[in-house]
Amino acid sequence: ICIERFTDQTDEQFLDALEQMQEEGATSLIFDLRNNPGGQLTALVNSLDPLLPEGDIISLKDKEGKTETYTSDADELKLPMAVIVNEDSYSAAEFFAAALQEYGKATVIGEKTCGKGYSQQGFPLSGGGCLNISTNCYYTPKGESLIGKGVTPDVTVSLSDDKTERFYVLEDSEDDQLQAAIDAVKS
Repeated sequence: ICIERFTDQTDEQFLDALEQMQEEGATSLIFDLRNNPGGQLTALVNSLDPLLPEGDIISLKDKEGKTETYTSDADELKLPMAVIVNEDSYSAAEFFAAALQEYGKATVIGEKTCGKGYSQQGFPLSGGGCLNISTNCYYTPKGESLIGKGVTPDVTVSLSDDKTERFYVLEDSEDDQLQAAIDAVKS
């Protein structure tokens, strides 16, 4: 399942794809979050909930120190999973990978992510522009900040410069990161 960004429709589409794959007899899952710029918190939480056991998914802390924690219920999908990330996996994409990694639910494959751990809020300006201000810090299920650290893959695999340039037209057989993810869910 490729998640290009977390929008207000991502969680519904994600749940539909999960259901369809299970109906078709999927024995493992690979989530591709490469070049995903992040997105909406609710889409992230709703997408992770069916994959995780009961517990924390993500926490937000504001500048006053007030913390809000999102949790998952006890229902969890029990299939081998892998998540593919790269240096252009940001924010919600990083926390998706980190949550599955921390719970031991998926092997993270690819490159270290960028390390964005803030949420932004947009404030419209009278001249037609917008000012985005970081309003909260995000924390993984284990309470870790990803700011400046990112997610370190369990299996580091980079694409060559040539393959990176051709990323969106690569054949599956040419995609070293995808092949590593396939190997991970088979083992």
